[in-house]
Amino acid sequence: MRRPAGIETEYGLNCEGFPGAGAGPGPSAAVDFAYEASRVVRSADVPGAFRGWDYQGEDPYRDLRGMRVERLARDPHDLQDRNDRSRHLSREELLANTVLLNGARYYNDHNHPEYCTEACLTLLDLVAQDKAGERVLFSCEQRRNAELAAEVGAQTRVRALKNNTDYHGRTYGTHENYLFSRAIPLETVVRAMIPFFVTRQVYAGAGKVGIETSGAGVQPGFQLSQRADFFEERIGINTTAQRPIFNTRDEPHADRQKYRRLHVIIGDANRSEWATAMKVGTTALVLDLVEDGWGPALDLQDPVAALKLVSRGHDLMATVRLTDGRTVRALDVQEHYLRAAEGAFGGRDSETDWVLQQWRQVLEALAGDAMPFANRIDWLAKRRVFDQVRGADGASEGGWDNPGLRRLDLAYHLVDPSLSLYDALVKQGRIHRLVSDEDVGRAMTTAPTDTRGAVRSLLLARFGPAIRRLEWDSVTFGTNGREVRLQLDEITGPLIRRVERLAREAPDLESLFAAVKGGAP
Repeated sequence: MRRPAGIETEYGLNCEGFPGAGAGPGPSAAVDFAYEASRVVRSADVPGAFRGWDYQGEDPYRDLRGMRVERLARDPHDLQDRNDRSRHLSREELLANTVLLNGARYYNDHNHPEYCTEACLTLLDLVAQDKAGERVLFSCEQRRNAELAAEVGAQTRVRALKNNTDYHGRTYGTHENYLFSRAIPLETVVRAMIPFFVTRQVYAGAGKVGIETSGAGVQPGFQLSQRADFFEERIGINTTAQRPIFNTRDEPHADRQKYRRLHVIIGDANRSEWATAMKVGTTALVLDLVEDGWGPALDLQDPVAALKLVSRGHDLMATVRLTDGRTVRALDVQEHYLRAAEGAFGGRDSETDWVLQQWRQVLEALAGDAMPFANRIDWLAKRRVFDQVRGADGASEGGWDNPGLRRLDLAYHLVDPSLSLYDALVKQGRIHRLVSDEDVGRAMTTAPTDTRGAVRSLLLARFGPAIRRLEWDSVTFGTNGREVRLQLDEITGPLIRRVERLAREAPDLESLFAAVKGGAP
C-alpha cells in the first residue's frame, strides 16, 4: 500500500444466563453491558501493556469541512451508558483503555469491547493484526466467563462476536482508517469515494439474515451487508446516529498540516482474511487514484437508497440510478474503478498486482458463477450454508424467516473457535486463508514493521514503568521530576526509523531524550 491503514472493530457481546435478563425490551434488558464490556477488556492477560489513554490531543467534534460541531448525535436505540454496577466505576475503570505490546489500542467504546490495530504498511500485516484482535477477544471471553462462573454460576457467560448488529435495532461499527493528503479538495475525495463505498459490499459484505428497518423490527430476507440498514446521510460527522456514507471527523492522529484521516465507518466486520485484505486494498488504490488527479465519470443520484438496494439485491442484478439518468449495476460501478486502477498501477508492485488480479477475478465471477468465491467472500460463504439449511427453498427467495438461520448467522461471527461457524468452515478447508496461525500469534505481541507502533512497542518493553501518558502520536514519560513528551507525528518513514533505532540503542531514558533532541529533525 502507498499509505498506512488500520482497522478498529467494536465487538458484540451476547450475554447468556444473567439474573433478571429478559425483564425488559430485548432478551438481555437487565444486563449491564457497560460493566461487562469493561470487565471483558480488563480480563486481557497482557504483560507489559499500558493501562490508560491520553485524550488531550483528541477532538471528535472537529469536522473536515472546516467547522467544529457542538454535539454528536447518539442513536436512541443504543444501549444506555451506565447501569447497576457500571455507575460505580470511575471513568478510567469504565473505559478500561489498554495499549498492547503490538501497538493496538483495546478499550470499552459505547459498551462494546473495541480493538484498534496500529496502522500497517502491508495488507498481510493488517490481516494478521486484525486476526490477533479476534484471539485477544476470545482469551478475554474465557477469563471473564471463569469469573462469572465463580460469581454467579456456570450458566452465566458472555460470548464475543465480530459482527455489526444485535438484531434489536442496534449496530456497532467496524471502521477503517487511511491517511491522505490535506492538499486535495475535500469534495473531490467525497465524490470519488461514495460510489465506491456503496458498491464494494459485493465482495466485502459480511452478509446478514434479515432486514432491519426503523420501528419495524427485523423482516425476512438476506443481504450482502450488515451495516447498510443503518445509514441515513451522504456525508456527515456522526458515527452512532444519522450515519453518513462519508464520515467527516477530522482527527488525523498525525501531522494535521499534511494529512487528513479518511475515517471509513461503512464497512462490515469481516471474518474472511481475503475480504479484509480486499476491502482495504481496493480502497487504498482508489485513494491513490484520487491523489494522482483521477476522478470517476459517474455519480449516484441517491447514494443512501443505492446502498440499501445493492445490499438487498443479493442476486447482484439490482440497478442504481446515476445523476446523468443512466442505471447501472453495482458490478458496473466497481468495474469503472478497477479499470482506472489497472491502467494506473498495474505492475507497480506485487501487492498491488495481487489486489488488481483478485479484483478482476471476483467481478468476473460475480457476473457469472460466483460460488468459486464462496471460500473468500463472507456473504457468499454464509449463503452457501444457508441455502443448504433452507433445502428446497434454497433456489427461491422464500424461507428466510427460519429462526435457525439467524442463529447460524450469529454463530458465523463468534470468536470462540469451538462454536464459530466460520472456524468450522476453515477446519473443513472451505475458507481460503492469507496468513498462518503463527503469523497471527506473532501479531499479538509484535507491532507492524517500520511503523510508529513498533516504536511504541519498543518503548513499552524497555521503559514501560516510566510512561505516564500515551496516545497514537505521542508518548509522555515521567522522569527525574519532570515530564518529557516524545511526539510521533509520522506513522512511518525516516524519522520513525531513526527514533526506533535510538530507542533500541539508548542505555537509558535520559540518553534517549538527548539523542532525539540532538539529532536531525
